[in-house]
Amino acid sequence: MTFEAILEGRPEPLQKTAMQLKGLALRVDKLINEQIYGGTKSKVALYSKGKPDNVLFGIQLTDKYCVLYLHYTDAADTMSLKIEGDGKHAKHVKLTEMTPELETEIKQVMKNIIRASRH
Repeated sequence: MTFEAILEGRPEPLQKTAMQLKGLALRVDKLINEQIYGGTKSKVALYSKGKPDNVLFGIQLTDKYCVLYLHYTDAADTMSLKIEGDGKHAKHVKLTEMTPELETEIKQVMKNIIRASRH
């Protein structure tokens, strides 16, 4: 399965946001790996470093949002991102678009998460 499978049938603005997030995730550290998981209804791209089970971020699309999953939020500075969820391992941010300011902030948060994952 490819990242394009995640985009399939989703609104164009959310596809664009998802592609921007994917680019950030893959550029923030040269050792980041992408794995795509899911079935017919729900698909997710997971980004890990080192081992596949060391997940740092995830991207999933719904009809309303591009959801960015963030791991290590208990230890990493998430700046002013509106973090949601009660997940044991990951929290999320719901996005509809990506401004340059938001892109800069997400990039820094991703770097903070990578740093936090080493402890």
